[in-house]
Amino acid sequence: MATSEHSKKIGIMGAGKEGCEILELFSHNKSVEILFVADPDSAAPGMAMAKKLGIKTLTKPEVALKNFKTDLVIDCTGSPESQHMIADAVGAAGVILAPLMLTLHKIFSEQRGQANHQVFSDLASVRQEIDRNTRDVSKTLHGIEKISNELEVLAINAGIQASRAGEFGKGFAVVAGEVKSTARVARDLAGDIDRVISEISAMSKRIDQSLKKVL
Repeated sequence: MATSEHSKKIGIMGAGKEGCEILELFSHNKSVEILFVADPDSAAPGMAMAKKLGIKTLTKPEVALKNFKTDLVIDCTGSPESQHMIADAVGAAGVILAPLMLTLHKIFSEQRGQANHQVFSDLASVRQEIDRNTRDVSKTLHGIEKISNELEVLAINAGIQASRAGEFGKGFAVVAGEVKSTARVARDLAGDIDRVISEISAMSKRIDQSLKKVL
């Protein structure tokens, strides 16, 4: 079981149903290292589970308490005698009852679920707003592109007519050239805006993918 250098070292007394729940709870937690699981019944389900996880199993709890230095021992036996034995070995502050541990975990999980739901709701609202604004900008962009194309066609036609007018059309030809140039600039800017919209749409999709992982 992978653990960090500063992980808390714990022992588990009792390998019944609650022992299995505690094992399941902590077995993949890198901040916790389970040193042993102890139960007089070698056939208890938690003993087999611990062996699969590579955790030391002992049938003599007193030996486990004597030979392993732990930060905390979780008692899953529900036995007052076991609790007293653990308290004598590691001190009362180093003992926690499995039902209390599981209840606290349930409370924290519910609070985390509520927080995740709120994050989900907020991000979903932001994503919807992004999508709405993106659609509005896209509509405006298409209008700009249409106008720039029409201006460019108009400028080309005006330039043709100006060339036919000879000297009298030179001034108008200059104006037509400027209109054509402006239309091209508008079209280039529209292209830049379109690329930004594509990037925003991609971001919106990534938000949507993240939302699916929240809950």
